[in-house]
Amino acid sequence: MESSVNHKTKKMDVLPLLFSFKGRIGRIQFTKWWLPLTLITLPFYYLDEQLAGIIAILLLWPLFALTTKRYHDFNSFGWLGIFQLLPIIGWLIVIVGCCFTVGDFKVNKYGESLYK
Repeated sequence: MESSVNHKTKKMDVLPLLFSFKGRIGRIQFTKWWLPLTLITLPFYYLDEQLAGIIAILLLWPLFALTTKRYHDFNSFGWLGIFQLLPIIGWLIVIVGCCFTVGDFKVNKYGESLYK
C-alpha cells in the first residue's frame, strides 16, 4: 500500500542555500534564514561600529543569495534583492515581498516548486 502524500517542503543544504543564486526557496525558509542574518549585526553597532560593518559586508553574499532565490520563487528577477541595500524602506520592501508573498506553485524558469 502506498504511503500518504508528504506535504513537507523540500529542504536545501545550508551551503547552496546561503551561497548559490540558483533555485527557489519558500517564504518560511527565507524568513527563517534572512531575518536572523539581517539582525545579527545590530548588537555590534552598540559595541563596535567598525566590527558591525565588517560583519555586514561578510553577510551580503548570503543575504543576496537568499533574496535572489526567494524572488525566483515567484518567477521574478533576483536583482530585485538590491532593494535590501536601502535602509528601512528597502527592508520593508523585502520583508513584505519575500516574507508574506506566496510563490508559484508551478515549475517556472528558475526550477521546480518547493511546494508539493
